[in-house]
Amino acid sequence: MKKKRLKPFAKKMVVLVALLAVGIGVTALVNNKTVTVSNMSDDFTYVNDYIFDSYYPVVNNDEKVIRPYTSESVTIYKNFYDKDATEEEQKNSIVYHEGIYMQNSGVDYKSEEQFDVTSALSGTVTKISDDTLLGKTVEIRNSNEVITLYQSLSEVSVKKGDTVTQGQIIGKSGACTLNDEVKNGLHFEMYMNGGVINPEKYYDKSVKEIVNN
Repeated sequence: MKKKRLKPFAKKMVVLVALLAVGIGVTALVNNKTVTVSNMSDDFTYVNDYIFDSYYPVVNNDEKVIRPYTSESVTIYKNFYDKDATEEEQKNSIVYHEGIYMQNSGVDYKSEEQFDVTSALSGTVTKISDDTLLGKTVEIRNSNEVITLYQSLSEVSVKKGDTVTQGQIIGKSGACTLNDEVKNGLHFEMYMNGGVINPEKYYDKSVKEIVNN
């Protein structure tokens, strides 16, 4: 199989070049590291390059995860890719861009109108970036084990180093090249100990429950 060098957006997505139907693995360059992924492996894990080298105090270990928006008009546009999901569910969690198939490493939300993006947990803003493909991004470390990531923003209302409270507005929904048909969207990711997890499975659960799950 011909290998293709990934563009910068591979830092946030796990690439699936092979057709899922035939279960072929792929070797790709992620964060300058060679990573082999096979959707047929029982020990399949998502790839992430976070290194927890700084201590961030837990604001409240009993704080429960809330959805990163308050608008009732927001719906799911694309699901998190779950290797244990049904074939139909997996189809709705594949991102296609410039000839590359990618497993969605978060959940994409959308609305007909622009909506406020809010912090799912209290924490510290550790990174703000603006990417041509992903749009504006806010990264928040919520504990020494949990990180939340908010992408495709049109506006950002916090800065690196800020301490945010749960439910605080951190930006506005927007668009990105990967989901160019969505004009008012949010790509939301959750990480635990450096590994990506499905946010939809952890709403209304505390940080303590997530870490001890």
